[in-house]
Amino acid sequence: MTMDGIEREVRIAIRDHVLVEGDVDGRPVAFRTLAVKVCPEELWLGMTARDGRLAALRTSQPLRLTVSRDGAGWLGTSAFLRPLGADGSRVFAVSRPEDLELAQRRVHPRYEFDADVRFRELDPMTKQPLGRSAEGSTVNVSIGGMLLRTSAMVSVGEEIDLTMPFGTEDRISSTNRVVRVRSLSQAPGLPGGPTVIEVGARFTRITSVDRDLLIRLALAAQRRRDEAHSEIV
Repeated sequence: MTMDGIEREVRIAIRDHVLVEGDVDGRPVAFRTLAVKVCPEELWLGMTARDGRLAALRTSQPLRLTVSRDGAGWLGTSAFLRPLGADGSRVFAVSRPEDLELAQRRVHPRYEFDADVRFRELDPMTKQPLGRSAEGSTVNVSIGGMLLRTSAMVSVGEEIDLTMPFGTEDRISSTNRVVRVRSLSQAPGLPGGPTVIEVGARFTRITSVDRDLLIRLALAAQRRRDEAHSEIV
């Protein structure tokens, strides 16, 4: 059975990219992994580097899996089973999902996230920042890039140096290439306000630490929205 040319029944295969999400002590965590072995009841996942947060997961702890396949994100539920190998191993086992549900036709799932950003255009030759910094805010983020809104002039193909400040010391830094620009008549919710554009930006440089932090912050924001909605209902 198909939907828009995509098979509904999708099984995880070796070398699939799998985003693993769960909660540790009430805080969301996310691991970017690669499927290394598919067993009848288990799925073995490997990370490119050791992650100390893995030790905080407990047997049978619920997990959410997102599998990137053919430009789409597929969701499944799972549970942590055990680490594989010695302490500090990069490989662990989870229960194999019975089925996967189509989430969205994107390589990387996107998460709604509203945060302030500052950015400057980079010189294409020297990669040094040009001019004064501009301001904007994110609309959504993924491990591959982000969508942001700004009133500054930005063009497709430009490379920008972007910073997301959090508090007085913490910040996320990245270099992004602008891949899409769409004009909005005015800032949403601000009649008569300045013209705003939406900018689709793909990461060309970001550390794994900053990328994981960005996804964790977005997941935490989503969880707060879900909890607030549940209280209203």
